[in-house]
Amino acid sequence: MTHPSKDVSDMTGAHAAGVDVLHKIGWPIDSGFADMDEEFWRFTTGHLFGQVWARPGLSLRDRALVTLSVLLAVDADRGSMNHIRYAHNLGITEEEMRELILQVGYYAGWPKGAHAMARFTNILNDPDSGWAKKAAAAKANAGAAE
Repeated sequence: MTHPSKDVSDMTGAHAAGVDVLHKIGWPIDSGFADMDEEFWRFTTGHLFGQVWARPGLSLRDRALVTLSVLLAVDADRGSMNHIRYAHNLGITEEEMRELILQVGYYAGWPKGAHAMARFTNILNDPDSGWAKKAAAAKANAGAAE
């Protein structure tokens, strides 16, 4: 769906930087949510990813850990889904995710930690997630090394 207010200049500058960040963190360029408004996602790509995530000073991995912590602390169900789903692309391990959830849960409250762990477990068990594919590859490699 396109909107009459669509600005064609958004394909340069901040938007291009945002697309570059999305590639680096292994996210889909279209948000991955079929019901996401195209104009809203284009704005998010340019401003959030192109102007905030692209800043120097923190690595993308550090930004992901900070973002995950905040999203889990405020129990942002939808907001956390892609951050959880693609964290492994930045080298965040399953053990680190579990520790992050445990840490956030104690500061933000047990129910928020429980919700976060449930979301993470669902994503871990999704055969289409990168987490499941990474675990299957590690298991296959371990079997081949024996």
